[in-house]
Amino acid sequence: MFELEKEKYLGNTKNVFNNSQGIAVVETEYQKKVFEGWHSHNNAHLTLFLKGGTSEKRKNSSTVVGAGSLLFYHSDELHLNHNTLFPSKNINLEIDENLLKELQISEAIIEKSIQHTSLTKFLILKIFRECMIADTFSGDAITMLFAQLSNTHTHLEKFEKSPFWVKSLSELLNDCWNENPNLHDLSTVLNVNPITISKHFPRYFGCTLSEYLRRMKINRSLSLIKSNESNLTEIGFQCGFADQSHFIRTFKSQTGFLPKQFQKL
Repeated sequence: MFELEKEKYLGNTKNVFNNSQGIAVVETEYQKKVFEGWHSHNNAHLTLFLKGGTSEKRKNSSTVVGAGSLLFYHSDELHLNHNTLFPSKNINLEIDENLLKELQISEAIIEKSIQHTSLTKFLILKIFRECMIADTFSGDAITMLFAQLSNTHTHLEKFEKSPFWVKSLSELLNDCWNENPNLHDLSTVLNVNPITISKHFPRYFGCTLSEYLRRMKINRSLSLIKSNESNLTEIGFQCGFADQSHFIRTFKSQTGFLPKQFQKL
């Protein structure tokens, strides 16, 4: 059992970008078996799995994750990994405690915020894109994107206290993620006035209905792209996009990458 220092991970470190404002982005690869015992990290961090996967254990839980999965780790939180798929690749977004104090947020708030799973993934990818650009503006852009991520918990708190139809709507949208339901169809199924849905949707979901549906579709496309089982045209169609150009535009606006660029990460 040991603690890894800042910006250190068990895999091969491919790239590190530190914006000098309290955020480090570390790209790691796993080409062969590494230490599988209990360990922790000095800083809290988020990990987005780009490729491969692993089985992970923590004090009171165990989970299997693959490409497109997202995990949050508290500082000094013990965990171990085994049965890793090779090759695996991760993006690790590491947050210094001084930045958390400056932004007046806690690790608990970040942990809650990432329940907005798709938005968190997209913001991490946009941060990673900024690391690749690495120009004069990238450091500030990364901090601003992280601040946006940490603010999403406010909508979750409202969602938890929402009227019955909101959670029913959430389940319905998740069931038909690859379809294109309109406001009238949803209101009919839920027996709720369409004006009510339209007026209150941003309060509980943090965005418009159309934006939420786009996020769901692009989120599903991430693992499909990395699976390499379908070409990009087929994936766009599977995710409910009428044509390839619409899929490409939407993917770029949500993640900062073109689908082909993301496929090569």
